[in-house]
Amino acid sequence: MLSIVDEWHEFIKWALATHAGLWLGSFFVLVLLSGMLRERRNPSASAAWLVFMLAVPYIGVPLYLALGTRKLEALARQKQHLFAGRTPLTPGDSPLRKLLVQLGVPDPNTVSSFDLHANAQAAHTRLLTLIDGAKQSIDIEIFILSSDTTGRALIDLLARCAQRGVRVRLLLDGVGSFLLSRKQLKPLVKAGGVMAWFIPVLHIPLRGRTNLRNHRKLVIIDQEKVWSGGRNLANEYLQDENQTRWYDLSFDLEGPAALDFQTVFEADWAFATKRQPVIAGKIAPQPFNNLQPREVQILPGGPDMEEDILEQTLAALIREARQRILIVTPYFVPTETLQTLLCLNARSGIQVDLLLPEKSNHRIADFVRNPFLRELHKAGVNIHTLPNDMLHAKAWVIDDRHAVIGSANTDLRSLQLNFELMTLLYAQTDVVAVRKWADAHLSRAQPWQVLPRSRLRETMEGLLMLLSFQL
Repeated sequence: MLSIVDEWHEFIKWALATHAGLWLGSFFVLVLLSGMLRERRNPSASAAWLVFMLAVPYIGVPLYLALGTRKLEALARQKQHLFAGRTPLTPGDSPLRKLLVQLGVPDPNTVSSFDLHANAQAAHTRLLTLIDGAKQSIDIEIFILSSDTTGRALIDLLARCAQRGVRVRLLLDGVGSFLLSRKQLKPLVKAGGVMAWFIPVLHIPLRGRTNLRNHRKLVIIDQEKVWSGGRNLANEYLQDENQTRWYDLSFDLEGPAALDFQTVFEADWAFATKRQPVIAGKIAPQPFNNLQPREVQILPGGPDMEEDILEQTLAALIREARQRILIVTPYFVPTETLQTLLCLNARSGIQVDLLLPEKSNHRIADFVRNPFLRELHKAGVNIHTLPNDMLHAKAWVIDDRHAVIGSANTDLRSLQLNFELMTLLYAQTDVVAVRKWADAHLSRAQPWQVLPRSRLRETMEGLLMLLSFQL
């Protein structure tokens, strides 16, 4: 039996070890917090991580190590190298052009054709036609490839293309396409196609990347033709809208601008496969039949870009607006900057129209959006909702002068966390086509009904807002 002196010695050693552990743990938490606060985050996200790591450090710290990274600096430097060679600024350049150059965005590039898909059937038909007509290469980068009839038919078509000698590369997000079994991809791999997972679910967790999702939707054929937008490859996105009640927006283009999309794919493919990216070649100038060539500009956003390109570009477009701002998005949880600018423009007499689904497929996002909608409604923004339909499209139209369409929702996850890809349209023909598409849906919409306020509702909205960055 230990003597009283020995027991005291053991107790003192235990107390000192516990004290040292607490100090070391507290110091480690402070180091993580200092790094987190140096990153530009939404205040609600910073507050949530701060409270979580201090209140329950044994859970909060490992989760932050697994989920907390927002920018991948090495990948951002690599992208800057791939996008080198931008045209120097001149004194006569517009503020928008100056901003995009400073953000490191590739210059606008020409297209010989640009077609907006009127509906899901048109998008599906065009996708299959492009893939079936491929001669050299098919590169697909997608968030969701479903195991439904649409997904299975697409895998079979890709396998047939690979069998006839076309190089097929398929890049799938680890979470978005998680339910797609490896067995269903075997026909493609057996035929010679190559596939990779972008940050798979089963990987080294404490590198901060687990919550970084590749939300881009991109199909490139022969490095000359592009199919992109907001649609995933699944029944609800590509089947008869009268049956699915699911509405989205996509487009295809052809011309030199395709190489900018190819550059994005090559960098993402290199990241997923741990290889050096290949710089895309050049497309020879194409005749435009004496018509003014159209221009588009890619806007890649996410952890692979040093700046928050999408948020800053949208903010610049809001500031440029003189008559009307039209926004279509399935989820609306904006940054503080965008929310403030939209309110200011509405109060200044500029028409601001926001089109949302009345009920989206993410009910938490519907709940969290209410404080922002109340503030916008008070400022004079026209808020419209589509009853009984899921509107998954993402589009901004400014004064019939600029339109932005693609994969990014107007929410914190898309604007500050996901790998996203939007396309900025310059040709008035294309901008007006997007506006007419949106106005057609506006004609079916109803005014948003302001929900009665209560202390319980506002408390729940605030609590859920702390999680919105990770939703």
